[in-house]
Amino acid sequence: MTFVEWRNPAVAAEVYARCTTPRGEVTLVRERGPRTRPEDHADAVESWTVSLRDGEVTLKVHRLVPEPLRLRLRWRLGKGYEGEANGEPFRFTGTSGLRRSRRSVTYEGPTIDVRIAPRAFGLRLVEQGEEVGSRSFSNHWRLPNPTDHAVLAVCLFEWAGLEDLLRTPVLRDL
Repeated sequence: MTFVEWRNPAVAAEVYARCTTPRGEVTLVRERGPRTRPEDHADAVESWTVSLRDGEVTLKVHRLVPEPLRLRLRWRLGKGYEGEANGEPFRFTGTSGLRRSRRSVTYEGPTIDVRIAPRAFGLRLVEQGEEVGSRSFSNHWRLPNPTDHAVLAVCLFEWAGLEDLLRTPVLRDL
């Protein structure tokens, strides 16, 4: 996958990324999303499917926008995205603010409750209210005993480039 292919909108369902995790191989499939409104066509919305172990566990998010429209993604993330976690509906949202405690990316649904938030010198991964992992500024995630949903949430977070949302807005928007 070249940089240009990653930045272009997806036309057909295609594997765009793979990574090996402690829970197995995770793949990202990007495809053309539901385009029912004029702005959907203008933004080239996509549906992203992040699957673990050849589709055994999946996380699908609708109406994401490709790389060049990252600012639009940040704005839209505040309103939230609808998706499916193993066929059950879930919500994918993010908040940003001057105070570190007000910034986070959250995945919520009947079977998923994962939150990624900034901490002093990195990020922390919280599931069901307790910290289960962290990432230092070296971009290395430490997940001692991850669940399937935690791994999928981290992969979606990284591939969508949402770390920018968790930076202080003063530095991010300079």
